[in-house]
Amino acid sequence: MSRGEWNEKEELLAEQAAKQLRNYTPLLAAFAQSAKAEIALLTKVQEYRYENMSFMRAFSKLVLMLYKTNVLSEEVILKWYRDPNSSKGKVMFLDQMKKFVEWLQSAEEESESGEDED
Repeated sequence: MSRGEWNEKEELLAEQAAKQLRNYTPLLAAFAQSAKAEIALLTKVQEYRYENMSFMRAFSKLVLMLYKTNVLSEEVILKWYRDPNSSKGKVMFLDQMKKFVEWLQSAEEESESGEDED
């Protein structure tokens, strides 16, 4: 299988995984009612993605989807990113999450400066 074919296959798998996960976001949201539960969910998604190499590239897309559907909060994602504890596979995902985390941080700073002006 050529590199291009493999990349297409990875993208297809990522899209299918996101579609399946989207079906379960209401259930996941019901279980992720605290920051501790959200961190546990994010860590499990991370570990699963690490153990299933074909889904590795989908990690940031899935975290973004869980954020947009209010399963994971901004605070939890930032805490996970900044946490020095290196659980299974985390190092591999930090670079993948960098742009999203930078966006979250800039949005957080903008909202804080807006509050200061009031």
